[in-house]
Amino acid sequence: MGRAMTDADEIVLLRHIPGGVSFQGKPPPRITSENFQLRANKLEAGVSASKTSSARLHQHARWLLELRRTSDDSRIAWANANAVEAAGFAILDCPTNDDPAHCIIKSQATCLGDHSGRKKLASAFAWVEFPDNAGGLSET
Repeated sequence: MGRAMTDADEIVLLRHIPGGVSFQGKPPPRITSENFQLRANKLEAGVSASKTSSARLHQHARWLLELRRTSDDSRIAWANANAVEAAGFAILDCPTNDDPAHCIIKSQATCLGDHSGRKKLASAFAWVEFPDNAGGLSET
C-alpha cells in the first residue's frame, strides 16, 4: 500500500475502532481498552494494526476504514510507533493479502493480558482527524 519510508517519515500505526460504547466510550467518544483485548477463542498473540508513514496517514486511514468498516460509527485511531514501543509493546510486521502493511502489537515489557496494559496502549492512540470530514467522521 505504499512507498518506502525515509528517515524523515514518522512511523505511525493505524487501528480500526468499531462503533459502540464498548469500543468508543462516551462522552466524548474515546478509545477504550476493550479495543486491545486479546480474543482467547481466536488464539490471538497480539492486536492488529496497519503501519504507515506520517506523510500518508490520512490516505492510509481512509483506505483502512473502507477495508475494515463494520458500521457507520467505525473510526480509525493512530499512534506513534515509537511511543507504542516505549510503552512496553513490540510491533511485528505481519503482512496479509488485503493489507501488506499489517502488523501485530504484542506484549513485551507491558502485558496486553492485563487491563492496565490495555489501558496504557489505548492512551497511546488518538482519533484520526480527517480535514474534510470524510466518511462522516467527526473531528475530535
